[in-house]
Parts: sequence; structure tokens; C-alpha cells
Amino acid sequence: MDVHDPRPPGDSGLVVRDLAVSYGPVLALRGVSLDVPRGSVVAVLGGNGAGKSTLLRAVSGTLRFHRGGITSGDIAFGGKRLSGAATSAVVAGGVVQVPEGRRVFARMTVEENLRAGALGAPDRRAAAEARREVLTLFPVLAERAGQRAGLLSGGEQQMLAIGRALMASPRMLLLDEPTLGLAPMMAARIADTVREINARGTTVLLVEQNAAMALTLASHAYVLEVGEVVLSGPAAELAASDEVRRRYLGIEDAPGDLAATGRAAASSRPVLARWSS
Repeated sequence: MDVHDPRPPGDSGLVVRDLAVSYGPVLALRGVSLDVPRGSVVAVLGGNGAGKSTLLRAVSGTLRFHRGGITSGDIAFGGKRLSGAATSAVVAGGVVQVPEGRRVFARMTVEENLRAGALGAPDRRAAAEARREVLTLFPVLAERAGQRAGLLSGGEQQMLAIGRALMASPRMLLLDEPTLGLAPMMAARIADTVREINARGTTVLLVEQNAAMALTLASHAYVLEVGEVVLSGPAAELAASDEVRRRYLGIEDAPGDLAATGRAAASSRPVLARWSS
């Protein structure tokens, strides 16, 4: 199925309707619907086993590599149907995933990893422009160009994983647990990077267990539990919800505006718009 749309992107972003996904006899998602408007950041929250990664796999066309499949429902991006499309067709349609755990090619150099990402670029000119943008965003990758990816620190590997995805010039980026295993300062830098990527025009669907951080980045959020959407709404409203604060943020005190608190905390630290080390 060819999902590549040669026209300029329209107003429609990602649309998921009544999605059900199974791994053999195990139903992992049931009746999931969500919208990610073009140019937005939307967060998906939930505990382990909630179905967050499965949702991203369904969108990116990688379910088959995990012995899963869509059993019902529909997925579309920019007005083009993605349900059942091959991963290469999804990438050609402008949607690229950064998988959980970074998954860089450890034995390949940083430069070779970036070249691998460029295989999904529309053409050589787009690949060259994407490379310039990636190295502007992550200068350390230029310094480490000849180094094997497996020898990078965890934070540097996360930079490389995001940079590799950006080499395909995506219109939409799927981020799966980008702060997993990172120190708080590095997680804060990841948040700053997501903001900048979005400010450059890339739509972001963010799956993240760090709910406090995710809700300061997103305009809208969905909460998954056991494969179903149990809560959704503007991120600021979810951040102020007693239930969300208690169950996902570990906060038992009186309700407050967590989003405002998160923004205040973010403004009190240096803005890290570029990765220099």
C-alpha cells in the first residue's frame, strides 16, 4: 500500500479510530481512538503493559515484527490510510518512530547510523538538509561521527536515535519513552529537544511514563489502562486532575495546576536548545 502523499501536508494530522490490536490470542488494544492535530504535541500516558508501545507500533507499521496485528479499526495520517501499510510506506508517508530503548546500530558509527536514517528521506537534497539540521540540533554527533554508536553514553545514544529518525525528514515523530533510563538533567534536555523539534514544525506523538514532564510538553493527552483509553483531554486539565495526580504523578496533596508548576520549573533552569555535550 502506497501512503506517500506528494502534496504539501494538509490540516489533518494523525487520526486513530476504534483500534484493536492482538498478539495472537492476547488483545492488547481495544477500541482506542485519538487525534494528533498537525503541528501539535500529544502525550500518551499509562503504566507498564497499558498498551502505549503497541499503539506506536500500530501507527508505524512495525507490529508484524512483534508478532502482532491490527484486528479492527483504522489509522490515517494527512488523510492517507496507514492501517496495514508496510513500515517503509509509513515512513514515506512522513511518519517515523524512535523506538523504546534507543535501538541504535551499536557496531556502526554515528555517521553510519545517520546514513541509515537517511534511507527514508524523500531525496538526496532532503537528506543533506536533514543532516545539517540534525548536527545543528545535536553538535556532539558531529564530534562523535566516527565513533561506534555502542560506545556512546545513554544520553548520546538517545540523541542519535532521535537524529537518525529526523534524517528521514518526518512530518510526524513517534517518540517511545525517550527519557527511559536517563538522569533527570538528561531527561530535561530531552524535553527541551522535543520542544524545539515541534517548534520547527514536526508533529509529535509522545509516549512517556514521566507524566509530569509529558504534560508540560503536550497540548492534549490520553491515558491508557489495560489497552483502553480511560481519560483524555487538554494536558493542563489532566495535570490538575486529582485522579491523574494520584495515580500517575504520585501526588496526594490538594489539587493544583501541575502544568503551571512544570512550566515554572522549566523556566528556572537554563534553556538547552542545543546539545553540545
